[in-house]
Amino acid sequence: MTAYKIFKVSTWWSTATLISRTENTLSVIEEQGHEIVTVSFGVDILMRPTAFITIRIKT
Repeated sequence: MTAYKIFKVSTWWSTATLISRTENTLSVIEEQGHEIVTVSFGVDILMRPTAFITIRIKT
């Protein structure tokens, strides 16, 4: 069975900070052996710049 999980990375600061945090999170996820399905950028309900990372969890 395949399971999916969505990670949310957000910041009130700059877009550069958001990109840096997202890249760090992606590195950690890959090191754990999970497959990254999608990465998308948008805003959350508080209008903070946010990255949404979908991963496939190997079970």
